[in-house]
Amino acid sequence: MRVRAISDRDYLNMIRVSRRQAPASLWIKGASVLNVYTKEWQEHHVVVAGERIAYVGEKEPLVDDQTVIMEAAGQYLVPGYIEPHAHPFQWYNPYTLADFALQTGTTGMVSDSLMLMQLPFSQTAAIMDSLAAHPVKQFFWGRLDPQTGKTHPSFTKENLARMLEHPRVIQGGELTNWGGVLQEDETLLFGLKHTRDLGKRMEGHHPGASYETLNIAAAAGVTACHEAIHAADLLSRIRLGMYATLRHSSIRPDLPELVKGWLELGVPWSSRMMLTSDGSTPPMHRDGFMNSTIRVAMKAGMPPEEAYVMATLNPAVYYGLDAEIGGIAPGRIADMLLLTAKDRPTPSIVIANGQQVAEKGALLVPTVQPQWKEASLRLTDPLKKQAHPDWFRLRPDEAGKAPVLQMLNAVITRLSLEDMPVDQDGYVSLQHDPNLALIAVIDATGGNRTMAVLHGFGEHLEGLASTYSASGDWIVIGRDPQAMAQALERIREIKGGVVLIDEGKIICECPLPLAGKFASAPMEEVISMGENLVNHLRSKGHVYLDPIYSILFFTATHLPYARLTATGIVDVKSGQIIVPALPLP
Repeated sequence: MRVRAISDRDYLNMIRVSRRQAPASLWIKGASVLNVYTKEWQEHHVVVAGERIAYVGEKEPLVDDQTVIMEAAGQYLVPGYIEPHAHPFQWYNPYTLADFALQTGTTGMVSDSLMLMQLPFSQTAAIMDSLAAHPVKQFFWGRLDPQTGKTHPSFTKENLARMLEHPRVIQGGELTNWGGVLQEDETLLFGLKHTRDLGKRMEGHHPGASYETLNIAAAAGVTACHEAIHAADLLSRIRLGMYATLRHSSIRPDLPELVKGWLELGVPWSSRMMLTSDGSTPPMHRDGFMNSTIRVAMKAGMPPEEAYVMATLNPAVYYGLDAEIGGIAPGRIADMLLLTAKDRPTPSIVIANGQQVAEKGALLVPTVQPQWKEASLRLTDPLKKQAHPDWFRLRPDEAGKAPVLQMLNAVITRLSLEDMPVDQDGYVSLQHDPNLALIAVIDATGGNRTMAVLHGFGEHLEGLASTYSASGDWIVIGRDPQAMAQALERIREIKGGVVLIDEGKIICECPLPLAGKFASAPMEEVISMGENLVNHLRSKGHVYLDPIYSILFFTATHLPYARLTATGIVDVKSGQIIVPALPLP
């Protein structure tokens, strides 16, 4: 398929430029060009006609006074990078992430649609279609389940089909409800089969999966998985015909070990490997986007040529787009990057659609401005009463046990029922252990709360509230019910975000006014905002990789072992409610 349409006139002109019968619009002169098809560097001229490459070789083109000539001797030219697995709603949004990606050399993205699928389909389609005009070629994947344990009207057979059939959607997944597949859920199986019937790819989600489980996933239609933790996991996926995506994200910085492990295996690099930053939260993007991922791969020992191919040609081939993007060859869209050295993947100049769009990290062209007012993205707040400290007090059950949620790492939590000391009013007391806090999930629609004691999030944390959660419910964490209520009221006032209270004062405020989950601000502002929150939580003793992801995933029912939901604390494996939710007092 065509990524960007080409008119009959432009098509004929491209052929004429290739034949040196018409002048080039752009001539990149004498660069060392990476041929991603053979993994060799060649000193060639690259000749562009409008948006597309017309010629790559040793002969000079026909030029006129309109031809832009770039003297590139001593520099290195590679294709624009492709991010095959983006999550564009981690406080930022698809527009601001695309702008940032373009600045740092990424000219193609395939993005998650989970947040978009919460909207009426007409709004979802309008957003996806508007992004087609951005210099970054952004496509989407269609989710098959809401990943929250809740039902949602977007996730019916009819609505899944409508999403998967949209031309900007080129993949299904990622498939997080594996239990539903094993239980032969009709809607999930329909989504899997319909994706493949359409000839589109299907992304899995199988961390720690056995070879037998991966067999079942491949049989069900999964064509790629980004959840390899060890080099042997990569090999298992590739042997079963999947693509294996090497990840380096803020929550799973696995890439160095994957590269080193692959080198130890002593097997050739595979054309079925891709690289991804996998939806890192804003602070990690201080180092860049795909350019940073490539740099990490090289530093770990991956040859530069292999790293560039995994970030360009391989994802283009996987998605069936390699006749359009992913390489520097005639007929391809002219998305190219000038580098100062082979092992320095941050470009000095970014070319997209045949024109220079960025230089030294600064955009030179206008992009696409979102029309957020036309989307239903206001924070839902149906509660008619103010938050009260009593919402954040926990009594043990009739047996004297209280639910304790232990953080095993940044995102994995295990539940136990334990004896806990109580105060004079019979509420759980945390005074004996500064590492404990209370965590409450507030279901604003149902007027319920799910509570537990939380171990491992930090020390002496008075009050934090967040509308940023996987389920859309509000998360409140702290040791001081008054501060917890204060933090929750503040995020309601600012229409969504994260607020941290210490000594009765707001010490960190992160507004996320779009659905309470993301901001319209530029990436630089969002990165700084995220860094501020993380630094404050580090000062409170948070030791895990990414506290922003920790907050997000407390309500995500696709992760082990226990999650907080609007109906109570659920055992993920069995799906059973262990501790039911209670009405707000």
